[in-house]
Amino acid sequence: MFNFDTSRAEFRSLYFEKKPWLKRKCFDPSPFGWSTIDQALDFQDPTRELLKVLHKGRVEPSHYVEEYMDVGLRRRRVRKDRLYQMLASGATVVLNRIELVSTQVRDVCLEIGRLVGAQTTSNAYACLGGEPATNVHWDTHDVFVVQIGGLKRWRIYEPTHLLPVSNQVSNDRKDELPAEPVMDEILEAGDTLYVPRGWWHRVEPVEGSDTLHLTVAIHAPLMLDYLVWACASVLPDLLEVRHSLVGEAHDSQRVADAVAAVGELLTRPETVQAFRERSQQRDRVVSPFNIATLLDQAKDPLPMSAKLILNSRHVDRDQAQFDINGTAIPLRGAHRAVAAALSAGVSVNMAQLQRQLPEFPVETLGAIVKDLARADIIQITFPEETRKSSRTA
Repeated sequence: MFNFDTSRAEFRSLYFEKKPWLKRKCFDPSPFGWSTIDQALDFQDPTRELLKVLHKGRVEPSHYVEEYMDVGLRRRRVRKDRLYQMLASGATVVLNRIELVSTQVRDVCLEIGRLVGAQTTSNAYACLGGEPATNVHWDTHDVFVVQIGGLKRWRIYEPTHLLPVSNQVSNDRKDELPAEPVMDEILEAGDTLYVPRGWWHRVEPVEGSDTLHLTVAIHAPLMLDYLVWACASVLPDLLEVRHSLVGEAHDSQRVADAVAAVGELLTRPETVQAFRERSQQRDRVVSPFNIATLLDQAKDPLPMSAKLILNSRHVDRDQAQFDINGTAIPLRGAHRAVAAALSAGVSVNMAQLQRQLPEFPVETLGAIVKDLARADIIQITFPEETRKSSRTA
């Protein structure tokens, strides 16, 4: 989907938590558009947490959401007449966690997550122009801005508080905003912009243009998370941290001894690796169902256009085992060869896989792919033309 033209190592070395990165025309925006927003609104429960309308501040949901009884179930629905009216007046619709109800956006999140090597979520912003949805601010997580329609102006300013965490918000520190931006760009459909957390930004619609964009949030474990995990998991094993502090003269020495012991334990590679494994074990990738392809019609060959994606954001092809959806999976032989081939890129179709692994007949590759998909190690998706032809047949 994306042509970032960089590796994970290069991205982390040059940009991650360091500086913004604008990549022009790096994906095809044609599969997206207002239909992406329409379909998400069809399926998303319009709770206060998941759906927002911004128009001179946040509009209370009671103005555009109603509750009703549907055959014994209490449900919510969006009042379309009121939502259309607010959009026409310049409001912005925000769909939080849109990847939960859009397979298109789920693919975007997985691909960016594979680039960064971290979990990702997404919010969508949609408006017909008009007023800015937000004031100048910083975010407490890194984001990729994915412009899927229209135009949007982004002005980025140097950080004044490096790498803020969740309780360090910008609202009370706007007097620190630098006078001049370091980046002032208009994003067009097909562009992406990486904004590290803590970098101030001002986002505005472009007069006369509607605008649709996704913000893909990066949820990488922080050093703070490592310390919190260690306090609960490994530090209690140290005698030095189990001593009492009761105001005696030698308390300061006990503190010094504890700090030294903690520092030694936390810098051990095996301790860091244990935390890393624990973080990866909590990671999940939601993949589509393919019952007919994998069960009822499993003997039918996969089309060469079928797209294959490994269900992991962390796998490297040289690992002894693959961590997939919380399970360490030791693969061998041809199954490992296929998984390793898929780990090198975000998505590969069957034709590309066959060229990468010419030692395996196409029938063997198809059977292995289906084995891996049934185990939820990989996912299989089909281009729209393939789905249409199968329905016609």
